[in-house]
Amino acid sequence: MGMKRDLFEVSGVWTGRFDYGDGALKSVPFSAWLRAEAGRVTGSMLEPNKLFKDHGDELDASLRGHVHDEELVFLKTYHGVDEEPIYCEGTILDDGLRIAGRWYFGWPDEQTGTFEMRRDAVSPAMVGRVAASSKP
Repeated sequence: MGMKRDLFEVSGVWTGRFDYGDGALKSVPFSAWLRAEAGRVTGSMLEPNKLFKDHGDELDASLRGHVHDEELVFLKTYHGVDEEPIYCEGTILDDGLRIAGRWYFGWPDEQTGTFEMRRDAVSPAMVGRVAASSKP
């Protein structure tokens, strides 16, 4: 196990990929904007649309969850798509520069796979501007 993470360390801009356990789809890249306050995590995600016909080339989603020590757990809810949220749980690694974990969707006929994301080199001020502009 690595060092314990401070709550604010997951705030920022991340890039990553989702992998599918059954190999049905190739890896799907994404960009995520996370903000953590008092253990609660909110944010958004943008990815190419590889899942839903008639929903355009990109999918955007809202993220909400929590961070505790080295664990990040969140629900990813797609905008404009009538599907249940995707459950994601990950471990904060490499001194807070990487998060790796699993995602789950569609209980009881559950689909699952892995995800990994790395922190982008963006200033905290930029994260604040992005988070403020994404509020409804």
